[in-house]
Amino acid sequence: PFSRFITNLTLEQDLSMKTFQNRFKSFIQKVIEAPKHFLFSTKTKKPLLILDRFYFNTNNVCGHHLFLLDIKTKHLKELHIPRVTNSDMGYKIISSCNGLLCIAHYSLDQYSTLFLWNPTTKQTKRIIEQQRQPLLLPPNCLIGFYESNGFYVVRFHSFQNTKTSYYAIRGEKYSLSEGVWREIKGCDQNLILKGDLFWTENTVTVKETLFWVAMEVNEKVSHEMIISFNSSNEAISKIEMPFNSSKDCVEVYKKLAVYSYKGSSSVALMICSESKSMEQWLDLWVLCDEYEDIEYWIKVQTLGRFSRLERPVGVWKNQVLMATNKMIHSVGGVVAFLQEDDIGAEFYYNSLNYEESFFPLNDVLEVDH
Repeated sequence: PFSRFITNLTLEQDLSMKTFQNRFKSFIQKVIEAPKHFLFSTKTKKPLLILDRFYFNTNNVCGHHLFLLDIKTKHLKELHIPRVTNSDMGYKIISSCNGLLCIAHYSLDQYSTLFLWNPTTKQTKRIIEQQRQPLLLPPNCLIGFYESNGFYVVRFHSFQNTKTSYYAIRGEKYSLSEGVWREIKGCDQNLILKGDLFWTENTVTVKETLFWVAMEVNEKVSHEMIISFNSSNEAISKIEMPFNSSKDCVEVYKKLAVYSYKGSSSVALMICSESKSMEQWLDLWVLCDEYEDIEYWIKVQTLGRFSRLERPVGVWKNQVLMATNKMIHSVGGVVAFLQEDDIGAEFYYNSLNYEESFFPLNDVLEVDH
């Protein structure tokens, strides 16, 4: 703003000193009175938590509630996801990245869409599709959102290779600054896929790599695994899950998280298991890569046993979050109090690390509804 102010003044040849002083004084006054959020770029941003609560009610209809945690009061403020189409169908929160949320809005027709949303500025940006066929949305594809010298959305879907018995993956990347999609060629050259790929859980980003819990399905078998995408070399890989050696329990829940291990951010996997007596416990595994080209899982925590009434939420400030019907808590105590409602549904949760940002999105403002 200051450089623009000086440039505008220099374009005016006949500007008197008194006029210059008055305009400069007015400019300084506007800076002093500017909202604080436009002036805090040098301050350390405080990490916040967004809770994505979704459910299936008695009519098997999925609904979403999105909340922002007030750290001081431990109460949750509901965030109303803006409607960018006329569809009454649901949403899927893809991920959060540096103050922006990537969201899929479902529709039965061709108007399903992906869009970005800044909850701080209440602006949205629809991601324009350049293809005529119906838009691929989860669970039939993997979608990720990250920043690396700009914001990008990536999407991967599988298809059967007519020349072999295996499946191939088509990848594409959208650049927010350019507003176009481009194909990611050769991204699956080191990957052997034996079925159609389905996204079954959440996604996280660690450093320059995106991770999804996914499943490959064919006529004979279904196999759950983790798919990773290195945004630096644009390569996709498969990562096998930790092996469950116990015959006395079943795995009922899996979720990815980011966990600080030995001073470095690592991808973590929460696995909730249930015994025959209906007791549950949670194992937290971290994927280590201390040795070049060798990755292995190490179990860092086991929590439990707890009843079915408690559900894992995610990891925040390096602590596992659990939810009851009244609160979210960790080993350190209560993190948030949950609002009572009469929905009468079984809730599932995702947690999103979030920080306020005033990055502009130039489509439309959020409309209250």
